[in-house]
Amino acid sequence: MSEAQQPIPELYREAAEQVRQLARQARLTDIRDDLLNLAAKFERLAANADAAIRLGLPGYPHGKVISSEDDQPPPRGRE
Repeated sequence: MSEAQQPIPELYREAAEQVRQLARQARLTDIRDDLLNLAAKFERLAANADAAIRLGLPGYPHGKVISSEDDQPPPRGRE
């Protein structure tokens, strides 16, 4: 499944896990704490998105998934 087809809450959860992995590698406690706080924010965004979807709030999802460089076709002339 591409990112464009993946539910937004799941994208937030994946981002949280990636940030937690970075926190495990951090040697400084203040950086580790900041990364863990950021991961917790992503988890809250996922929970809020789940609730908005479940409640059928109008206009949700409001964000647009931005594809990564890997998802985009190569520029013309470089094929």
